[in-house]
Amino acid sequence: MPRSLHLATVRHLHFFVVLLACGTGVADEPAPIRFNAEFEGGSLGAVERLGEGAYRCRVKGQRDERGRNRQASWYFFRMDGVRGRDLSLTLSDFVGEYNNKPGACAMGPDIVPVFSEDGEHWRVVPEVKWDDAAKEATIRLRPAVDSIWVAHQTPYTTRRLTSLLEQVDRSDDARIEIVGKSVRGRDLHLITVTDPEVPDRDKVTVWLQARQHAWESGTSFVEEGALRFITSDDPDARSLRRKVVFKFTPMVDPDGCAGGEVRFNANGYDVNRHWDEVDLRRKRFLSLMPEIWYVKKAISAQADSGGKVHLLVNLHNTETAEYLQTMADDDHSRKVVSTLSDRLIREAGFRPSRGPLFGAARDGTANVLHAETGILVVLMELRIAKDPATGHSPTTEDRLQFGAKLIRIMAESILP
Repeated sequence: MPRSLHLATVRHLHFFVVLLACGTGVADEPAPIRFNAEFEGGSLGAVERLGEGAYRCRVKGQRDERGRNRQASWYFFRMDGVRGRDLSLTLSDFVGEYNNKPGACAMGPDIVPVFSEDGEHWRVVPEVKWDDAAKEATIRLRPAVDSIWVAHQTPYTTRRLTSLLEQVDRSDDARIEIVGKSVRGRDLHLITVTDPEVPDRDKVTVWLQARQHAWESGTSFVEEGALRFITSDDPDARSLRRKVVFKFTPMVDPDGCAGGEVRFNANGYDVNRHWDEVDLRRKRFLSLMPEIWYVKKAISAQADSGGKVHLLVNLHNTETAEYLQTMADDDHSRKVVSTLSDRLIREAGFRPSRGPLFGAARDGTANVLHAETGILVVLMELRIAKDPATGHSPTTEDRLQFGAKLIRIMAESILP
């Protein structure tokens, strides 16, 4: 009996359900498998049925405000009706464009997708085959439950951030502010953690920033680990709060994180490529790129008020590279960043693919704050691929532990 393919697509933001039914109503035929991306952070392109339990799933990707620089670094979807069925999913359409250069591919042999049987707990896919010629990854699963979730890396949603902020707010030493709104009206948070019994003028200030690019969910787990440690009752955390003002901007592109996007805000602007353009005196930037405008304003206000920011780290994820980079090149900055790098290697499992880069060329990233305000700004790239030393992909617990160590080492690297 021939099989028929029924495709029903419903679009709401980045949502669609693909219903793949088999047969013509014969009772013993398997129930249909359904693909769903109608949830926070969900994203999936077209789905093609290749055979029984086999599908090609295209990555949707995102383009900038000019229709250029397609990035296909994020997919996150659910499959229903899969209990006990052999699944073969070929993930494709990764090739795009980066910095106006076509051919970029956000996938490779050392990047392993993750899956979940409850939407909360994630594991790496046990069987992945990378086809370098076709630029496709085929994963195989036999779920023991009716529904599974599949993603590029473990998702971190705005809902999880909201839950974290509720917990952080219980600390007497934490203050949470809303410093602005995104294009779609979502809150942009600034978290300050310090002991109010000690005057701030007697302290140094460090700043940790995450999620300028929505797909880089690993940075949010690092930020969470840092926040959980520094607001805890750990004796070292309490001691550091008496000496340091800790600032956190935990999710700079909440619209992208909620909508399953990649690296551009709702107006199509890269949230880490226009910091040099955004002029706080000109309201058009407030309209086009409010995420950069409000966060840049908050950082500048801290610097202008006399509360110098001694070290600001911008967290990012890359596919396979890991490193530190700064525009600064003076002796003091070199000492601080070298200390930071050395201790992260020794104590936190940081595996740089190259040494710290000093005196980086001026660009449109948040690093330009160094040229504009004198703040020591450091870009930190963290790989999502397998750790070259262990052969394993970073887990959620790895990220959380790294965050706790990172914020401690950041503070101790600049304390007298």
